[in-house]
Amino acid sequence: MSTSAPPPERCSTRRALAPFAVLAALLGAFVGLLITASGSSVVHAANELAESSPENGATVPPQLTQIVLVMANEVTGQPQVSLVCDNNPVLPGSTTLGPDAKTITVALAGVLPEGECNLTWEVFTADNESDGQGRLSFEVAAGAAAAGADQAADAGAATDTAAADTGSSSSSVRSAASVSNGGIWLGRILSIIGISVLFGSLVLIVAAWPEGPEYVLALRFLRTAWIVGAAGTLIYVIALSAAVKGESFGNGLNPGAWFDLFDAGWGGRAAVMRIVFVAASFWVVARPERVIDPTTNMLALGIPALAVITLGLSRTGGSMAALGVLASIAHVLAISVWFGGVVLLARVVLAGPGEEDLVHAVHGFGRVSNPAIVVTVVSGLVQLYRQVGGELFSTGHGRVLLLKTVAVAAMLFVGMTARQVANAKLARASELSVRTADRMRRAFGTEAAIGLVVILLTGWLLTMTPGKVPDGGGGGNFAIHEEVFDEATGLDLDIYLEPGVVGQNRLVVRVNEPETGLTGLSITFTPPSDAPAEVFGVTQAIPELTGRGAAGTSDGNGIPLGVAGIWTMTVSAATSAGTFPGGEFRISIANPDGSVPTATPAPLPAATTTEPGGFVLTDPPAAETVVTTAG
Repeated sequence: MSTSAPPPERCSTRRALAPFAVLAALLGAFVGLLITASGSSVVHAANELAESSPENGATVPPQLTQIVLVMANEVTGQPQVSLVCDNNPVLPGSTTLGPDAKTITVALAGVLPEGECNLTWEVFTADNESDGQGRLSFEVAAGAAAAGADQAADAGAATDTAAADTGSSSSSVRSAASVSNGGIWLGRILSIIGISVLFGSLVLIVAAWPEGPEYVLALRFLRTAWIVGAAGTLIYVIALSAAVKGESFGNGLNPGAWFDLFDAGWGGRAAVMRIVFVAASFWVVARPERVIDPTTNMLALGIPALAVITLGLSRTGGSMAALGVLASIAHVLAISVWFGGVVLLARVVLAGPGEEDLVHAVHGFGRVSNPAIVVTVVSGLVQLYRQVGGELFSTGHGRVLLLKTVAVAAMLFVGMTARQVANAKLARASELSVRTADRMRRAFGTEAAIGLVVILLTGWLLTMTPGKVPDGGGGGNFAIHEEVFDEATGLDLDIYLEPGVVGQNRLVVRVNEPETGLTGLSITFTPPSDAPAEVFGVTQAIPELTGRGAAGTSDGNGIPLGVAGIWTMTVSAATSAGTFPGGEFRISIANPDGSVPTATPAPLPAATTTEPGGFVLTDPPAAETVVTTAG
């Protein structure tokens, strides 16, 4: 074709842009609902803190005996609280819900340490689903100076959720891997689709279709893909930044809140980097010929590639983490080249008849996509072994991953068939006829449609935690493993702790039985009896585990154990068969240098061991993880 003037726009523009029109309509409807909700006088949102004693920002005496939270709406499930004072966890006493179903009273035992205290609360529905969370901060005064402050705290006025969260620090930020909601899912899916299509299309243009930027239809296609990716990424960042702080979607609209994502693990940091690289990609879509210009092609292709790479940083935990990150990055780059290229082929290149450059584009896609398919399959198998192991059929994550594998196999089969047809039809062709274009468009369009299903399943998988319990850096051998079995209630679980030294410790709890009906699961760590007064115990509640599965503290949010010695670990839970009578056992926590206390754990009283078997120290088997708690 001549390059002196751009070719006319193809007649099938509407058909080529139809999928993006549907996505744009869905996005517009979603944004419209958000605007309507924000402007409505009645907002159906998560439960909020209406009043508190002490109030947010108050100064209290060290002898404070209780904290009272009054919620805006009735609480139908069991509330959960955690308290950290002067950067040390404080073990609260009982947490009770008043007769009005709105007043939560947290009993305190002992003297609070001087300094700032942060109480994090979360309430649940009757179905054990989160119904709101937030944080209350107050200052503990020193000694007699707190006498007058006590009265000021007791006279605290009502405070709303926004005020309660003022001045919050990274200690209240949850891991990005541990949160999920509709906004996060929608934004993630649109982001993946838009970024993948943009990058894969640019790769095909560079490799086999340099005439592409001359087509008006191609220009519109690339810009539409960028708009979808940019809108999805924006929704994702807003929803994620709000979720990690336990706030509403509207709170995430403030770009200042996005900086909290840097404290939410690599998933949060990757989200911030993604929105930067997606925004920078507009420089490319504004003039797509930059990807074929020798002076700018590296930068023009590199910016969208970096946006794609951030998709591979969404999950960095688990065994062999470094290998997992490399495999994940290779996987997202390869699938983007494959999926993005086939979408461009089906919606633009094969939108109608054309000259020899279209034939070259079809042949070139085969050369580009075949290596991408190999990398996709190999990297996917690496992640399958690393994250799932043999838990394909026994976990929800494994079953969805199996479904995705079937979809990828179907996409591969259809793609190979389409390539065979293309090679046969275009072996000696110098132009693309109407009949050939129509037949190949249907074949490659089917491949692209299956690819869209694969992306939807990928978004679903990212809301789950893989089935293999991470090895916690111990090469599969946790420093501490205790097994709990109670025949009367049918409770069977494993508790893992790593590295078993003073400081942050990763906790993983695996429930083997019951399959359903588990409530009130929590693990309490009580310090040695001779521990310094400033060392407090800590309780890790795990409301997400309501049956068979596992949960673990997220990166940077482990169990803080403040002193070496013999700690007592207590398990609380209830099943449909009854309440677990309670099991406590002693664990030895070493100093950071590896030295251990000279005293040996005293034997447990016979009344505290469960029958049959009691607590047995064994090597940790592979276990399934379905939920990651916030720590």
